[in-house]
Amino acid sequence: MATGIVSVAFDVLDFTVIAKSLFALTLSLYSVFCLFFVARIVFFPRELLLELCILSRSWLFLAFVAGTNTVGVQLISFAQANSLANVLWCSAFFAWLVLIGFIIFNILRLPRESAVNFICGATLLLTVSTVSIVLLGSYLLDATDENTWNFLVLWGIWILGCVLYLFVIYLIIRRLFFSCFVPENWQPSYWICMGAPAIITLAGSEFFTRLPRSLCDDLGQVTLEMSLLAWAFGTLWIPYLLGMDIRKFTVELDSAAAWIKIFPWARLACKGKCRAYDIEAWSRVFPAGMYTVCTFSLAKVSGYYFLESISFYWCWFALLIWLLTLIGTFRSLINYR
Repeated sequence: MATGIVSVAFDVLDFTVIAKSLFALTLSLYSVFCLFFVARIVFFPRELLLELCILSRSWLFLAFVAGTNTVGVQLISFAQANSLANVLWCSAFFAWLVLIGFIIFNILRLPRESAVNFICGATLLLTVSTVSIVLLGSYLLDATDENTWNFLVLWGIWILGCVLYLFVIYLIIRRLFFSCFVPENWQPSYWICMGAPAIITLAGSEFFTRLPRSLCDDLGQVTLEMSLLAWAFGTLWIPYLLGMDIRKFTVELDSAAAWIKIFPWARLACKGKCRAYDIEAWSRVFPAGMYTVCTFSLAKVSGYYFLESISFYWCWFALLIWLLTLIGTFRSLINYR
């Protein structure tokens, strides 16, 4: 997810060398992770099933759906491999149906208050995975497609993603702003509060550009206005997310060094007492990259071209966070060994 969307971000901004390098890395990582996932299904089916029956773990598997669709978008953008992308879309859609079934089952068998207590930033993968189906689906369709039902079905799934976001974000806002939330409990996954509306914006923008003339008047304006609203809401989250990250990185140290105060995210690549990396740190990267792509796409379809400048600056922040998190991952693997 993270490497793939950063690659797409630099592709739309015409930084070809960076984009293609990240694309090659994405394909390698995705292939390896899929092999591990298949091996887990084959050799440890019982343990996998038990994990899927735990609510707080079940929606984490939705990252597979979003990641698969992101790779599909890359295959179309870089290699024009529409047939392979279509296979990935079908696989992602099937996985989404199965995982949503497990999540509904887990929610129904828990008391209402217990289920609400499990809500966190990662819960928004419900929205991200759902809308990612629309995103890749939009790339696979075009305005010459005479079957308008394909567009209507995708638009319905997009609306479902929006509804899921509104439901989950209400519970998250209530937790963050209207309860005794301790900053020490801040998690990188809360960045998906911005990443989810960002992918809603991107999917809406790409869907809008591919609408056939027969549907453009009916759905076009609504889709564009909702995309603009989603982008604005996601943008409002950024100062809070940056502030909470800075507070988390600096308060944890008794005496933060000057370089940490200047750029606290550098701790992601550190070792020793300054180390701040964990596997959840990748939750920052996907929203950062997605915000770059969605802003650029929205600028083109809305005519607000001044928004493109935001993408040109924000993409470097996304790349830097990606690089620091990657270094932290390598350090973690070396220390583990």
